[in-house]
Amino acid sequence: MVLATARFKQQTDELRQRTDEFTQKTSTKLFKLGSQLNRVTGYEQIEVLKQRVVEQEAKIKATRQAAREAKTAYDDAVLQRSLSQRQVNELLQRKSSWTDSDVSAFTSLVRSDHHLEQHEVATKAKVSENEDALDREFGELMRAILARYHEEQVWSDKIRSASTYGSMMVLGVNVVVFILAIVVVEPWKRRRLAQTFEKKVEEIAAETQALIESGSTKLDERLVKQERLISEIVERAAYDARDLPSSLPVPAVTLSVAGKQEHSSIWSHPVSRMVQDREVLLVVGSAIAGGAVTLMARNLFGS
Repeated sequence: MVLATARFKQQTDELRQRTDEFTQKTSTKLFKLGSQLNRVTGYEQIEVLKQRVVEQEAKIKATRQAAREAKTAYDDAVLQRSLSQRQVNELLQRKSSWTDSDVSAFTSLVRSDHHLEQHEVATKAKVSENEDALDREFGELMRAILARYHEEQVWSDKIRSASTYGSMMVLGVNVVVFILAIVVVEPWKRRRLAQTFEKKVEEIAAETQALIESGSTKLDERLVKQERLISEIVERAAYDARDLPSSLPVPAVTLSVAGKQEHSSIWSHPVSRMVQDREVLLVVGSAIAGGAVTLMARNLFGS
């Protein structure tokens, strides 16, 4: 049980590993195929412009942050200089009562005010520079967006043109196939159908001919058998008629030979005479056999 569980786990791990490898290979191949398709259709340039727009947006964000920081530094510099000037003005208001410490403080304030003025000018220049940089980056962003839009329009027109030409080609191929079907395929199909029909008719005719020949052969065999049977019957009748008395009445039989009716009494002569006239009995037997043959032929082949 433990071995079976371990083996099943091993097979499961191998199957999972193979699945992961197949998925990774498939993803790589699809990515390469997409890259090649973009390179062929020219969409790779649009991807470059998209990346440029993203980078430009990041630059604008950084420039805007720097401009915001420079604005804050400038505001701080203005505030510090305002405080310094207020202190200087307070000292100037009581200039008549200055002490040594006030003189030192005034000197320090004047020096500090000079540095704050320079810092204010520098931060103001920094703010102006950042604002100009922000305007430039924004302009670059607009140009990048316009370039991307232009390339996307060009690519869309190219794809639309290719789609139009492709549709026209497909339509042309369909027209050619339709014409070929009318000119070549349909006559071939008609000839093939006619040949098949003729072959089928010939097969049916051959089967019918074979059936007729078989029926004729069987009919001939039955006729031969009927003739033999009639001959045996006539011979037996002639043989049995020898023992009949000569005083028996003889019925009159009407025979139709070659379109003429003849009334004769086959029993009007002695029995020995009837034996000699076996041909008359054969004619009667042939007529009976002909009727039987006709009846059997109708039963075999129908009306």
